[in-house]
Amino acid sequence: MTGGGICGENVTWRLEGTALTISGTGAMFDGGDLPEEFSTYESIEQVVVKAGVTKVGDFAFSFCDNLRQVELPDSVTAIGNSAFVLCGKLEDVKLSANVVTIGKSTFYGCWSLSRIKLSASLVAIGESAFSNCAGLREVRIPAGVKTIGDKAFQGCERLKEVELPAAVERIGSKAFEHCESLTEVTIPFGVKEIGDDVFNSCVYLKTIYCAAGCGFEDILRAGNKATIVPTVAPVADGLQWRLDGDTLTIIDADKLKSLSHDENAPWFDKRDSIKKIIITV
Repeated sequence: MTGGGICGENVTWRLEGTALTISGTGAMFDGGDLPEEFSTYESIEQVVVKAGVTKVGDFAFSFCDNLRQVELPDSVTAIGNSAFVLCGKLEDVKLSANVVTIGKSTFYGCWSLSRIKLSASLVAIGESAFSNCAGLREVRIPAGVKTIGDKAFQGCERLKEVELPAAVERIGSKAFEHCESLTEVTIPFGVKEIGDDVFNSCVYLKTIYCAAGCGFEDILRAGNKATIVPTVAPVADGLQWRLDGDTLTIIDADKLKSLSHDENAPWFDKRDSIKKIIITV
C-alpha cells in the first residue's frame, strides 16, 4: 500500500509498503489535524522520522496495531501525548538524544516493549507515559529528570529494575503501582514530593532505601510489604553511603578522595559492626 500527504505545516508523510516516513521541518500536527490513515493503515510496521522534524504530535501513531519499530532523529525534542498509545506490537524504539519531554500516555499499553533507552536530555516523564507496558523489564532514568508523572510506570508488571537519578524532585501518585517484579528501590535524597500509592501492589518489593527521617515512610510502605532502610544524607562533597546490617555501601568511589583521614568518615563510629564493604563507581 502507498500513500502520502501533509501532517504538519512543513511536514509530510509517505507510506510505501509497511514503512511510513515523516519528513520536513518543525512540528507534526496534533490529534484531529493528523491524517486518519495513520491509525487505519494496518500495514504500518515501521515509522521513520527524518531529521528536521522537531515534535511527534499528540496521538500521531496511536492504535497502529502492527507498528513494531520507530526511529526518531536528534532534531525531535518532544513526543506528544498518546503518540504511540496502544501500539501493542511496538518493540523497538530509537529515541532522539535530545528529547526533553515525554508526554501523557505516550507509550501507554505498548505491552511488547521490553526495554527503551531514554534521552540524556530528558527532564520530565509525563502521566501514564509507560503505563501498562507489561513487557518492560528495565528502565534507567536519565540524570536530568526532575519529574516522574502520576502512573508513569503503573502496571509494568515485568519491570525488575529502575534507577532513579539524584535530580528527581517529584514522583507522582501510583507511579510504580502494580510493578509486581520490582524488588528494590532507592529514593534519591533530593525528592521533595511523593504521591499516594506510589508502590502499591508491588508484591515482591522487599527493600526501599530512603533518607533517614525523610517523612515519606508511610507513603512508601502503602500497599506493599517492603522494609524501609534509612540512608544517611550526602556528606564530604557529595559522598553517599548506607549501612545495612553489617554491609557498608559507598556510592561513587571518586568522592572518597575528599576524606582526609579515616576519622572523618561518617561511618567511623560504626566501624566495628562492618563486615562487608561495597563500593560503586
